Amino acid sequence: MRSLTIFQGLLVDCNPDWTLRIEKAILVVQNDIIIQRGPAADLSNILEKYKLEEYSLIQLTDSQFLLPGLIDSHIHASQFPNAGLALDLTLLDWLEKYTFPTEAGLGDSAKAAEVYERCVRTTLNSGTTTACYFATIHRQSTEILAQVCVKEGQRALIGKVCMDRNSPENYCETTETSLADTLDTVETILAMKSDLVKPVITPRFVPTCSRELMTGLGHLAAKYSLHIQTHLGENLRECEWVRHLEPDCQTYTEVYEQSNLLGSKTILAHCCHLDDSELQIIKNAGSGVSHCPNSNFSLKSGICDVRRLKNAGVKVGLGTDCSGGYSPSMLNAMRHAVMASNTLTFGRPESDHQPLNFSDALFLATRGGAALLDMEDEIGSLEAGKLADILLVDMKGKEATLPFGHETATDLVHKFVFLGDDRNIAGVWVAGKRVKDLMGCTFKV
Repeated sequence: MRSLTIFQGLLVDCNPDWTLRIEKAILVVQNDIIIQRGPAADLSNILEKYKLEEYSLIQLTDSQFLLPGLIDSHIHASQFPNAGLALDLTLLDWLEKYTFPTEAGLGDSAKAAEVYERCVRTTLNSGTTTACYFATIHRQSTEILAQVCVKEGQRALIGKVCMDRNSPENYCETTETSLADTLDTVETILAMKSDLVKPVITPRFVPTCSRELMTGLGHLAAKYSLHIQTHLGENLRECEWVRHLEPDCQTYTEVYEQSNLLGSKTILAHCCHLDDSELQIIKNAGSGVSHCPNSNFSLKSGICDVRRLKNAGVKVGLGTDCSGGYSPSMLNAMRHAVMASNTLTFGRPESDHQPLNFSDALFLATRGGAALLDMEDEIGSLEAGKLADILLVDMKGKEATLPFGHETATDLVHKFVFLGDDRNIAGVWVAGKRVKDLMGCTFKV
C-alpha cells in the first residue's frame, strides 16, 4: 500500500525563460518527491494509475494556489536580532559598530540556539524553504544552526564565517584556526547525513580574509565539492579598500578567481559595482549573483542591475541579506527587486531600460535561486522529479489581499507578491513534510 498526497487546483511557477506559468492542474507527491503533474481533470486516471488504497487529496479553493518554496540565497542568521535595527550607517561602519559585536555574542551556545531557532521559524513561516546561511566564526554555534534547520525542517546551506584580518580582536581568527575549524564544521555537518543541510565554504569578504585563507578555503571546497558563498562589490569604500589590499589583482573579482573560489557552486552577494570584465569572469566560472536589494538600499550601497546580469549570461537569485536588509521575508526582497529595477529608469528614456516586474521577481526567488545554488534539477519549480518544496498560498489570509471577485489568476499572484505576508502562506512543505499548517484548505482521505 502506498500513501500519496495529491494537490488539485491552481499551480504557479516560472519557466526557464523567466515567464510565468499558471494552470489548473494536479500535483502528485510521494514521500519527498513530486512524481507527476497533470491536467486537473485527470484525478480519476491518477487514482487508477497508482492503484491507491490510501491518499490525501488537498483541493484548493478559488482563493488559493501553490508555489514552489522560496529560496533565500543570502541571509545572515546570526544577525537576526538586529533585523529592523541599526540602519543609520553604511556598510563598513555598520559592520564595526553593530554587526561584529552581535555576531561575536553568538559564541555563547545558548544564545546562538535562541537566535537560530527564531530565525529559522520566522523564515519558514514566511515561505523560505531553502536558505543559504552565514553563521559566525564559531564552530560550535554554526553546528547548532545546522541542527536547528534539521529539527525545524528547513533546507539549508550552513556556513561558518571565516575572518583572519581587519577584524575586531574579540571576533577574529588565525588563518590556521579558521581553516581547521572550517574543516571540522564541514565534516560534522556531512556526518549528520541529512538530506536537508549541507556545508558551504564562507570567506566573509576580501577585506577580512587573507589570500592564504581564501586559497586554503578554495582547496577545501574543491576537495569536498562544496558550495562557496561570499560578498562582492557591495559598497564603493569596500571596493577601494580591496584595491589597496590586493594590488596585484586588477579587479575585486579577480582576487576570488586567483584564490580558486569561483565555480558553478559559488554564490556572490550584492555585485553592485562590477565592470564588464568581472561579469565575464563570473559567467565563465559558472558562478552567480545573489541580488539583495533591500540591503543595498538600507545600507546605501548601490543598485545591482539585474537586467545587465541576465544579458551577460550570469545566474541571478534573490537574497534578503538580513539584517543589512531589514526584513527576513523573501516577499519583501521581491518587492525591493522591482523597486530597485524601477529606479534605474529614472532620468533615462523609457526604451533604455526594461525594469523587472512581479513575475521576474518571483523567478529570482524560485527558479533563479535554484540555478544559482546549482540545484535547478532539485528545487525551484513544480515539476515531476523535483523535491516537494511547496507553498500553499491563500489570498483570504488577510483583509488586504481578500479577492473582490474580478481578479484573474495572474492578478492573484501579482497581488500576493506586492501585498502578501506570512498570514497568506497557509501551508509550507519541505521535502514533502508539512512544516507549517494554517489549514484553510479541504482535506479528503
